[in-house]
Amino acid sequence: MIRFFETLFGLGSKFSALEILIINAVRSQLDNSIAILWDRQIQAINKIQRLSGGVEVDFYRIKGGKPTFSDELVFPNKSEELLMAKIRIHINNSSANLVASIWCVKGFLFSIEYDGSPDYFEEAIKMEPMPQVSITCELTGKLT
Repeated sequence: MIRFFETLFGLGSKFSALEILIINAVRSQLDNSIAILWDRQIQAINKIQRLSGGVEVDFYRIKGGKPTFSDELVFPNKSEELLMAKIRIHINNSSANLVASIWCVKGFLFSIEYDGSPDYFEEAIKMEPMPQVSITCELTGKLT
């Protein structure tokens, strides 16, 4: 019964393989002090909400049924909304391309927004063997 409610409300959600690739691409571009906060925020995410069609994925840190915003995890840049990175993903030897925008809200990683459906990419990276994928990350906003 508990698992039913966790699934219903997105609690205990896990990152998809594509989301992990994107999160790691962003992390690789961060300064060490910000990367530490990034890791702590990622570890604290316990609710992932994927909107219909998969074009947006929202991340939450829930405690006692409510979102939490711990001062210990917040980035120095607490802008209302910050487009912090653009990730370009290309499956080699194909015409498949996807752009993911990474957004922070008030100093917290909040969402990945895709320029189209990520379904093809989610399936492709689960294939055996996985096709070669090119990922580029452009930081567009500063977290400091």
